[in-house]
Amino acid sequence: MSENEREQLIDEALVLHVKDYQTADKLVVCFTKKHGKLRFIAYGARYVKNVQGRLLQPFACLNIQVQQGQRVDKLRSCELVRMPKSLDMQQMAYGAVAAELTAVLTEDHEADEELYELLLATLAALTKRNPRLVVLSFAIKLLGITGFAPQMSHCVGCGTAITLDDAAWFSPLQGGLLCEACHAGYTGEGLEPCGQGTRQLWQWLATLDYENPAAFSVRGGDLMELERLLYKFIFFQTDKPLNSLNFLSQMGL
Repeated sequence: MSENEREQLIDEALVLHVKDYQTADKLVVCFTKKHGKLRFIAYGARYVKNVQGRLLQPFACLNIQVQQGQRVDKLRSCELVRMPKSLDMQQMAYGAVAAELTAVLTEDHEADEELYELLLATLAALTKRNPRLVVLSFAIKLLGITGFAPQMSHCVGCGTAITLDDAAWFSPLQGGLLCEACHAGYTGEGLEPCGQGTRQLWQWLATLDYENPAAFSVRGGDLMELERLLYKFIFFQTDKPLNSLNFLSQMGL
């Protein structure tokens, strides 16, 4: 099949990651409105006079035309829909977490317009709300959209409903909460307590409306416990450490 006969994809895209490739090119990962995650090479994008190369920035929203190839797709053209909002270092760092989570938890060419709209809303909310909470909410919602969400209302061992008044433990291996009875007989690794406040915070973040958030008091201990359990679970699912989390740690966040 000739290059002209291969499919050309035209779509609105949100740039997730850009990396220098070879001497003058860029390797780009983006999430599109109608075609899901795409990876492509923008040839010559690192040349100073290359206009398209200047548009290929993380979090930029572009209209793109991509030529599918036998081994790698390549960018044919792109035009600006809107440049990313001006973010400070903290907001940028948390945005990078959202972008990397999207990249590792989605498959190429799997369309998901709901996720595309969630990404846009999340990046917009970084400048209006606490970015730490925004990205935790995004991560929990992303797990639900992609089918990776842990079981947080019933015991994964026996199926018994777990209320907020019940003691519970979280198992990344089993994929959710264990009740007190199942916890007593559990012999696997990685089991950690999951307190009432942590589960309440999880529920609040799972349905958080960025524009009109419901009133909720976030306690530091619950927040740190949720972060530890959530990111541990994501690592178990992907077997990939998140580089963006290391950057947050280096920033003291």
